[in-house]
Amino acid sequence: MSKSFLLIIAFGALVLGLFIGICYYVTNLSGGGGHGGGGDTGGISAEVGKEIYFGDGQCSTCHKVGGEGSATRCPDHEGVFATAFERIKETGDKSPMEYLVKSIVDPQAYIVKGFGKIMPKVFNPPIMLSQEKILAVLAYLQSLGGDEDIDAIMQFKDMIPEAGGGEGGEEIKPWAPPLPADPVAGEKLFFDINGPAGCVKCHTIMNKGAKVCPDLTGIGAVQLPEYFVESILQPSAVIVNGFETVYLVDIDGVPYSGIIKRDTETELDLAVDEGGSEITIYTFGKDEIEEMAKQDVSMMPGNFSEMLSAKQLYDIVSFLVSQKS
Repeated sequence: MSKSFLLIIAFGALVLGLFIGICYYVTNLSGGGGHGGGGDTGGISAEVGKEIYFGDGQCSTCHKVGGEGSATRCPDHEGVFATAFERIKETGDKSPMEYLVKSIVDPQAYIVKGFGKIMPKVFNPPIMLSQEKILAVLAYLQSLGGDEDIDAIMQFKDMIPEAGGGEGGEEIKPWAPPLPADPVAGEKLFFDINGPAGCVKCHTIMNKGAKVCPDLTGIGAVQLPEYFVESILQPSAVIVNGFETVYLVDIDGVPYSGIIKRDTETELDLAVDEGGSEITIYTFGKDEIEEMAKQDVSMMPGNFSEMLSAKQLYDIVSFLVSQKS
């Protein structure tokens, strides 16, 4: 074998080795080589988590973060990681991250005072977040009042189910109404102010309707059909925070029952359903109120089981299910 040929082989090996070394360096520099024994965490960061929080995760449908968002169904997440330090004194969790993980995996376990049991399991339908996306959201929540620490999050990875896994790994089957349902017919019922449902008298969807009760825009992206059925047939079972009914008696002894829409130091506006096609707003001076107390009852009628046929009920439910954005 000639000397020149050996020199060519040696030069080629040197170039190949240099190329492999550069690739290895770039991979580690970009984070593609793992995260200190915590596995591949390339898609897990506070920045990615924020995008999911305000996007696929649908978190902002119910929560806000300080000045970002306007939802009030569930607690404001501004400084939530710092708040979790205080919460674990009550729950007994070992760390704020353990508390946040448990709050997502079993959202009914820790209910903040004043809020209802309305948070769904985000790894199940209709949201169906993957385990990695949930971990990213946790990184974002961790950054709200704390310092990003991906290793601390990855310790709880195995507690988070895969998307659609259900309880014990059981496959989640899509919901189907017990009889044929028509979302178009449900939409007509929802927006027919003089119809048997008249939902639009109190609720809003896509800026259409009255802003007396919770805005239902995009509600199908976060809640299950079973939740809608219960909310229609048993409206007082879960009352969204801020929409509790108030019993008020003025100084003339006249009683009123409704939802507070404005409350200042001197005045209060009360939305009262008097049975007509529109909600009546009464304004009271604070010195005109003799008695006032919250009630554990929804302003929504409790006799829809008598007012609606089964077909009409599931038409409305199918319409609400279709509201994804």
